[in-house]
Amino acid sequence: MADRIRLANDATVAASVDRLTQAVEAAGARVFTTVDFARGSAFVGESLRPTTVVIFGSPKIGAKALQHGQTMALNLPLRILFYEDVNGQTWAACDESTALAPSHGLAADHPAVLAMRGALERFCVAGTGD
Repeated sequence: MADRIRLANDATVAASVDRLTQAVEAAGARVFTTVDFARGSAFVGESLRPTTVVIFGSPKIGAKALQHGQTMALNLPLRILFYEDVNGQTWAACDESTALAPSHGLAADHPAVLAMRGALERFCVAGTGD
């Protein structure tokens, strides 16, 4: 089992964030915030390639997981990172829910954990435009 989902992407980080945001909202979930690390770095005079985390979710999935492992809140809401590597390749990445779940007292095959994994996979693909 992989600890991280990682997909290559031909779009920019900004376009990927827009795609993901649209897909999340169309699915009836909510984007809580985006964290633009490159912009934050610029505030302190540092440069960073495009690096943005989108934090999103729905209580339909999260509440079920938290009922059985409250520390799972450390990994909720769900989040996907879009970043540009040194070669200019854009990537979508997120931590694999089934790998994280046991550290929170949840079985990797718990229905809520599998639902989180499915949502992350689906939204990674939506963000990359595949």
